[in-house]
Amino acid sequence: MRKTVQFGLVIWALISFMTCVSPAQAIRVARVQAVSPETSVGSLSITASPSSVSFSLVAKGIASGSSAISITTTWGKSSCTSSCTINLYAYFSSATEALSGGRSPVVDIPSSEVLGQVPTGSPTTFTAFTQSNPLGGAGASLKLFTQSFTRQTGGGSRTDSLNLEINLASQPQLPAGSYSGTLYIQAQSL
Repeated sequence: MRKTVQFGLVIWALISFMTCVSPAQAIRVARVQAVSPETSVGSLSITASPSSVSFSLVAKGIASGSSAISITTTWGKSSCTSSCTINLYAYFSSATEALSGGRSPVVDIPSSEVLGQVPTGSPTTFTAFTQSNPLGGAGASLKLFTQSFTRQTGGGSRTDSLNLEINLASQPQLPAGSYSGTLYIQAQSL
């Protein structure tokens, strides 16, 4: 039926003049095997680098990520009978808590204020993480691309860059502090 792989990365944001050293680490990597190889690809993997992105938040403004995330999606030879499709999604586990932090009490930055852009994929302009896709939290997802191919074309790969922004134009003034969250990147083959 479906094959999915997942990769997680840490998103760090700082407000005010505070500094934070953020270790580069993958938060979660998981694979789910295909139930039926007749409707999927032989293998599917994702690599993403860097595994940590930081922002210097701007009150009532837009902050760009410290670097783009380079995502390579690789798939094996197809055993599907006609056409296969791979969808790549990025998502937060909650629409209301994409990033959390600050001082007591904890303050959340919703996924609607985090924007992604993939010049070679679906959102070619900065788009909020507000979609509800089959993978990820409701209203906290963004489809990055759809790739179709046939059994005859065999395996393949593609590399895309995901640019991120945090737009606090509609957010009340956040307390000074460090905010962090995890963005999951997951591929699905159909």
